Amino acid sequence: MISVKDLFQLSVTKNFSIVAGNNALHKKVKSVEILDFEFSNGNYPVREETFSPHSLVLSSLLFANQRPELLIETIKELIKLKVSALAYKPVIFQDLPDEVLNLANELGFPILRFGGDEYFEDIIFEVMNSIQNRGNDLFLQNIMRYLIEDKVSESQLQNFLQQINKPFEKYVFTANIHMLQSQNPQWMDSFLQFQPFLKSGIVCTYKNSIMILLTDKSERIKFTKILKEWMDLYGIQTDGLTLGYGQVHKTHTELHLAVREAYYARIMAEIEKNSVCNYSDLTSERLLIELYRKDAQFTVSYVKEYLGPILAEKTDKELLHTAITFVLKKSNVKEVAATHYCHPNTIRYRMMKIRQLIEPFGNEFVFYENLSSAVKLYLLHKTIEETPLDVLQK
Repeated sequence: MISVKDLFQLSVTKNFSIVAGNNALHKKVKSVEILDFEFSNGNYPVREETFSPHSLVLSSLLFANQRPELLIETIKELIKLKVSALAYKPVIFQDLPDEVLNLANELGFPILRFGGDEYFEDIIFEVMNSIQNRGNDLFLQNIMRYLIEDKVSESQLQNFLQQINKPFEKYVFTANIHMLQSQNPQWMDSFLQFQPFLKSGIVCTYKNSIMILLTDKSERIKFTKILKEWMDLYGIQTDGLTLGYGQVHKTHTELHLAVREAYYARIMAEIEKNSVCNYSDLTSERLLIELYRKDAQFTVSYVKEYLGPILAEKTDKELLHTAITFVLKKSNVKEVAATHYCHPNTIRYRMMKIRQLIEPFGNEFVFYENLSSAVKLYLLHKTIEETPLDVLQK
């Protein structure tokens, strides 16, 4: 299911304009139908004979030619039938009468005007295709959520594979892709075009990211090379993209591990401000990921307790930012100073103050190890939940 607002993301309807009902674009669209002569001569057929609820109705308004008074009752009848929106082709009416527009605005009924010479059949095909794809994408999103967040039994995994109903091969390769600060809200649509290439795999959205699964008979295929070739084919630039790759796994017994690894590899790439991360390259981070995944509530409590003094509202945020950069730069004071545009001695002073606040009596190496774990858990929570830096202070 899509909304009226989503219509402006489709190629065939992107040039439509909103002439009324701008406050009701959230209405859902389940189908597309055509209004021709249904309301001519003042005949208003009963519900069973006309339009479905939550439909987008297309019309040239030919029935109201020379009889604009029919438009008011037509709008009322469409609203009564729970139609989501009317889109008209400006052949009979370039502009609708003010009383029609005022009624639609008052009752929260979107009216759209065609942008050009779009054909009804093209609109119906693309909108219905989008509705079907959106439904399939939501189904796959739910499965990805289960695979990533829940403990999956072998029987559940087999059930998921049956529901997906794809001719999966023996080995699965996974990638999770995200665009930071995207200037193009439709960036994911380019990746969804990969689906024709994935007869033995899937591509879907998951939490504002793209999840790609490819299966093959061999465990030695160059998945990263294949993915790059697809991106080149569709002209997708890597600038701004963050990619996480899972390890190769057996599809029918370890699919959940492959999906999970790609997702968390991408999260770690964002945390460490890298464009690419392979799960196979992670070491102690795997322990932190599993700790957070299995008990996020405990993890957040631990982070709040350990980092509490530099998370406190009255504390200068510079200490928190410095601690984060210190961990991400692997305690390289010069690099931390360059990042914060200050002298290395300033960083040394801040780190001494941080140590006095959160672990004044510990060994220096133990302190760094503890700080590193707490900061990475903090960033793991922040990145996954997409929360602001001060959320843990509350």
